[in-house]
Amino acid sequence: MSKSMILRGFLRAGAVLMLTATLAACGGGDDDDDVQPPVAETPAPQPDPHPEPETPPRNTAYLQKKAGDVIQVRIEELHPTQAAIGYDQIYYKLGRWQGDFDRATWAADPVLQLDYLNRTVGKKFDDYCEDVGGAERVQKFQSIAEARAARLDQPNTFTCKDAPGTNTANLKTVIVGWDGNLYLTDGHHTFSSLREIFDGGPKLPVWVKVDANYSDLPSATAFWQRLVDERRAWLRDGQNQPITVDQLPTRVGLSNAQEPGGMQEDRYRSLVYFTRDIAYSNGDLPEFAEFLWGDWLRRQAAAAQLQGLDQYKMQAPATPAEILAVSTLNKDILPTGANDSYAAAVRDASVKMSALADTDIVFEDRNAASLGRIVLEANAASGSATKTARDTLEELPRNDVKTSDGTPRGAGKLWFAVNYRTCGKPAAGTCWGW
Repeated sequence: MSKSMILRGFLRAGAVLMLTATLAACGGGDDDDDVQPPVAETPAPQPDPHPEPETPPRNTAYLQKKAGDVIQVRIEELHPTQAAIGYDQIYYKLGRWQGDFDRATWAADPVLQLDYLNRTVGKKFDDYCEDVGGAERVQKFQSIAEARAARLDQPNTFTCKDAPGTNTANLKTVIVGWDGNLYLTDGHHTFSSLREIFDGGPKLPVWVKVDANYSDLPSATAFWQRLVDERRAWLRDGQNQPITVDQLPTRVGLSNAQEPGGMQEDRYRSLVYFTRDIAYSNGDLPEFAEFLWGDWLRRQAAAAQLQGLDQYKMQAPATPAEILAVSTLNKDILPTGANDSYAAAVRDASVKMSALADTDIVFEDRNAASLGRIVLEANAASGSATKTARDTLEELPRNDVKTSDGTPRGAGKLWFAVNYRTCGKPAAGTCWGW
């Protein structure tokens, strides 16, 4: 036998002896009665009862934008900072912007028909050009065919006098949020109207001006707190009740069953819109001024100092004729005409607003002067603010046909709003009246 074979035999024998000794020391061996200790299992990880919320991905497109920058965006990129809008203000735009191309009233006279279309369909393009900073159109429609072909979503079919974004004073404003998205501080009604019109929609391009960039804030909580502190968010619903940030709508535009996320209706916000140039001027007002006036009017109604809106015929089942009954103020600033129509509600609210002193508080520290109050004076001269206010009130329910010769004229805002809400898009055979 070789030395190597002998060596291997000793090694095997040694290993057996070591294993036997080890088992004996542990109480092991071949005895079936011996029970091995259980192996401890690693416990499954338990969920954190207070997990950190997931941070949504940031929109990097606007993170570097600074105050004063003008940017082109789609309407769907704009996030509301208020819950509600005045639906009747939107209905006014939708009623006026959609003239009836097949209207028989002036069909026999193409000149008058074109005049009518420039006052209605043409107004849509004038408003759009102004709102995106491009001034008005270069010229009115020169033919009915041109008016038919023009579409907001086809910019080659119309031309603004200036390139969009040029006139920055006309632009609506946004803030870059903590998440990089754009939050409206002005323009909820404008962009809601453009979103609702058939040739507009969520992808329509618009131009806005950056008011501030708060993308350096660490969280949504910090961002919204800053907006509230700076009065750049209006956290109340359509009934003027407080809401949380989570209850804000996710998009501009009217609420409907087909598409979630729309804005609520605030009827007092609509009312205040129609008191513009009667009870207050719209120039250089603080954010959400119309909501502040609406809050004040609600409080007046609650204190029985003003009739509530349910006392007026402002919606169905009242007929358009009842809703649009003329209500005015005479030279002594005394009420005349109907007392229960929509115009009467505007008249009564306007008189109440105007009766405040400049230093009277409307909301928190906002006084009547800071919110544009117009003083209505008896026996005011022609050309005065009071005479303009009286004329504006009288024109609100006016239709679009001159009584003297039957030619087209500019109709009142209420006339368009009420007919659109009640009758839908202007068309023959509907309650528009032709």
